[in-house]
Amino acid sequence: MSASEEDRALMSAREEGRAPMSGASAEDFARASDAIEALLAAVRPDQWDAATPCEEWNLRQLADHLVEVNYSLAGRFGGLSSGTAADPVTAYRLSAQALRDALALPGVLDQTYPGPFAHTTGANQLQVRMADLLTHGWDLARATGASADLPVDLTENALSFVQKLTGAFARSGKFGAPQPVAEDAPALDRLAAMTGRVV
Repeated sequence: MSASEEDRALMSAREEGRAPMSGASAEDFARASDAIEALLAAVRPDQWDAATPCEEWNLRQLADHLVEVNYSLAGRFGGLSSGTAADPVTAYRLSAQALRDALALPGVLDQTYPGPFAHTTGANQLQVRMADLLTHGWDLARATGASADLPVDLTENALSFVQKLTGAFARSGKFGAPQPVAEDAPALDRLAAMTGRVV
């Protein structure tokens, strides 16, 4: 989800009277990001052109998206907004570090940041980033056959957040309509289904 789509989702929720959760923390992002990096590091060289549940992206393009959004949010928070690397895993690691560094700046999560569609706190914007990141973790695992070893508590928080913003996420055009999923399915599978994935 791009920066403008994050704003649109949060604004839609506000207009519909569904306030977002209180937001995510820098520690939350660090834990989720480490898990995503591990999934990327497990991609074999011959898998980067493989398809993913995101129909428009192969694995390399999905990794590029993760990098782009990390830098976009880091730049919005006053940190580094771009970088280059020779391979997808290093590129992701550098982008995640840029966002971690930005999150360490004083008051970042408490401040309200302008965007094309809404003004929201850094904590709320990070919460959207977390939901997007963890959902794409499911995509990575599905595409590679790896185990989706993502923090369960963070996945449950992301699921609760997305459930509050279901309509807004679908209207952003980046996620499909929620798909059927068993009520007792793992939180990550339910998160994937809520964002349009066929589980």
